[in-house]
Amino acid sequence: MKLAILGNTGAGIPNGIGMRRLAALSVLITMSAAVGRLDAQVAQREAPGGPVQVDSVVINGNVRQSDDTILAIAALFAGNTYTIFDIQSATKRLWASGQFLDIEVSALGTVGQSVTLVIDVEEADLLRNVVIAGLEHVSTSEVREISDLRPGLPFSPAKLHVARRFIRDELAADGIPFARIDDRFEPVSNRPKEIVLFLDVTEGTRITVAAIRFTGNEVFTGDELRAAMQIHSEGFWWWKRGSYDRVRFEQDLLVTLPERYASRGYLDFQVLRDTLIIDEQTGKTRIEIEVIEGDQYFINELTISGNEYFDTADIEAYFRRQGGGLFSRFSFGDGESENDDEIFDRTSFMSAVGQVTTAYNNEGYLFSQIVPEVVPRPRTEGEPPTVDLLLRIEEGPQAYIARVDIEGNEYTHERVIREKIFLLPGDVYSLDRVIQSYQSIASLGYFEMPLPEPAIDVEGGDVNITFTVKEQPTGSVNFGTSVGGGTGISGFIGYDQPNLFGQAKNGSFRWDFGRFSNNLLLTYTDPSLRQSRVSGSLSLFNTSDRFITFNSGRRKRIGGSLRFGFPLPNSRFTRLFVGYGLSRTEFTLRDGAEDTSLFGGQAGVQSTLSLGVTRQTLNHPLFPTAGSRQSVNLEFNGGPLGGDGNFSKWTAEGTWWVPVGALGGGGQPGQGMQLTTGISLKTGGVVGNTDRFPFERFWMGGVQFGEKLRGYDETSVTPLGFFPENTARGIINDIDRLGNAFLSMTAEFRINMGGQLAVSTFFDAGNVYRSPQEIDPSKMFRGAGFGVQLVTPFGPVGLAYAYGFDKAVPGWQLHFQLGPGL
Repeated sequence: MKLAILGNTGAGIPNGIGMRRLAALSVLITMSAAVGRLDAQVAQREAPGGPVQVDSVVINGNVRQSDDTILAIAALFAGNTYTIFDIQSATKRLWASGQFLDIEVSALGTVGQSVTLVIDVEEADLLRNVVIAGLEHVSTSEVREISDLRPGLPFSPAKLHVARRFIRDELAADGIPFARIDDRFEPVSNRPKEIVLFLDVTEGTRITVAAIRFTGNEVFTGDELRAAMQIHSEGFWWWKRGSYDRVRFEQDLLVTLPERYASRGYLDFQVLRDTLIIDEQTGKTRIEIEVIEGDQYFINELTISGNEYFDTADIEAYFRRQGGGLFSRFSFGDGESENDDEIFDRTSFMSAVGQVTTAYNNEGYLFSQIVPEVVPRPRTEGEPPTVDLLLRIEEGPQAYIARVDIEGNEYTHERVIREKIFLLPGDVYSLDRVIQSYQSIASLGYFEMPLPEPAIDVEGGDVNITFTVKEQPTGSVNFGTSVGGGTGISGFIGYDQPNLFGQAKNGSFRWDFGRFSNNLLLTYTDPSLRQSRVSGSLSLFNTSDRFITFNSGRRKRIGGSLRFGFPLPNSRFTRLFVGYGLSRTEFTLRDGAEDTSLFGGQAGVQSTLSLGVTRQTLNHPLFPTAGSRQSVNLEFNGGPLGGDGNFSKWTAEGTWWVPVGALGGGGQPGQGMQLTTGISLKTGGVVGNTDRFPFERFWMGGVQFGEKLRGYDETSVTPLGFFPENTARGIINDIDRLGNAFLSMTAEFRINMGGQLAVSTFFDAGNVYRSPQEIDPSKMFRGAGFGVQLVTPFGPVGLAYAYGFDKAVPGWQLHFQLGPGL
């Protein structure tokens, strides 16, 4: 009687290794009086599943590793009982270690008795060192990291292949496409099975594209075609290096140029040949491209079929453009000829098809199939070739949301995140609302950015959506110094936590101290009182301010305010606010002060009722790329409210941001550098008697205090014109720098980098006026410049360098600010 057992297939064996025994690993156990070896196929047919007793384990062929090490990896030990599956698992563990080139397991024994297990191995060489020579334009440490060719690890031909490919690709991307890579091995003396790997790299000459020339082109000029390509010739500026990249060049030939011609109806365009003429001494390269443009195709008709949910007219609207003509409904052509309305623009056509697909997805038709077809019509002599455009639609059933899950929130309560999600189980699936929810969660500012994309899982027509977040520290201790403008040189210390208890409650403390100020501020905000949709905030303050611009005295205020917010019915973005504040203000003149206009007034108690409405859809609290925020606030002082004031104050503000694009990030939402542009408008006015509370009026200039206007000194923009902060006394009094109305606006282009850093260029304009009736957008002071804002462990800090156009002597001004809103 005999028993044979066949082991595992040896997954992971490098190509060409171990083929002298079997392409797949065989484990043979033969129990008979004689010792023999069975053919693998026979062994498979005769193998029973019973266990066998292993009396001993013999290892042959090992040089670097001890028997005990190999046995520990395999987890096979004498005296134990094993089945064929145990031996298969042991063999897999040996292969997974990467230490072997070949493994063969066999057994000797008699039926009913113990067997001796024999493991024959051929070890892989151990890398004593990896020497990469001649590589100048790629980091050798990066090569080792990517390929995992590192000293102390077994050598793998597959890893060597990865290293060679990585070096070639990186050099090619840097304009060095013809590198030569030679590898050699040297054994280490007195160290069997240990080697030193040498990679000798000859990079060769950098290929610089000096010129790109086209022949056969008539529709587009050479300049137009070169501008469309990813490969460009070298130029005067340093960023126009003219580096040659083979991959991008091939993409230009196969995709970029054909698509450019297809956008003008030339569907038969071909690149006939391309030639690189290289000067071996300088590396300067001339690229010659010969093209065949073919005929220009025009549109005959567009046919839409299979649509039931959307009317045909609604779908055709995606293909329309403004203008007259029979084919004005098709958004094809770029307006370069009088017959453009009939030219077939394949790029625009496919873009419109994508919009139709998105429209169906937003209505829950996740399984819809939108199949476009371009069918050339038989040609008529003397007439240009035409195409019929077919849009076949298979709508399928609507998909409904079964589950909305949240993962990764270890501190933030799930309720806080769900408040930002615009999808509920049972809703029809909508891609727009998925994206909107993703952006809304990101706007909380509690999680690492960018957020992972939502996971969408389809099960039997239902959709499960999972939003994944990763918590980041949100509380910040702020301390340091601020310089300039309304507060002078002072220190501050504070703490801000926007996510108290993980429930989005906000608590903050700040103490400013120094020569010119001694201010204490405590605030607490709960966005969901008793887990309702009503918000509440409490603020207490005790401030003592002495200003640099207004240096004739000091102001002291003590008091507090309470405010509640209520959601507007049927709106998730709009809230109504009502609040009440009570404070006392005292003024103290500086000894010897000649100007008593601002700090010579009487102390007073201010009793204020405030009403407001705010709509907010910004996708990030500090660096938004999309969305808007509008707010209107009214304050009533005195009258039936009591106190010493008798005036009303209003302010209105609007901010809008639109994404422009992204650099890097692979097209993933929120990744790479986000390019965005925005505008903001802000205005306000005061009506009534503010003599006891002059600082309720408005002043402008700088970024530290009052209304911001970059490019100008603090408080230098007045209702009487521009007056620098160091203007001699008697020319303008402190009280004359204040106005009863203001108007400001900003246009900005910004690059956001990972939610922690932003750089921008901006244009500001603004002015203060003696009354709201005098507000005049044509009479505003202008400034423009550059800015950078960084989020630090101590809070946001900003720096701006701006040019003031309308100062007495136009010039540049540097601004520094701690806190948001530069």
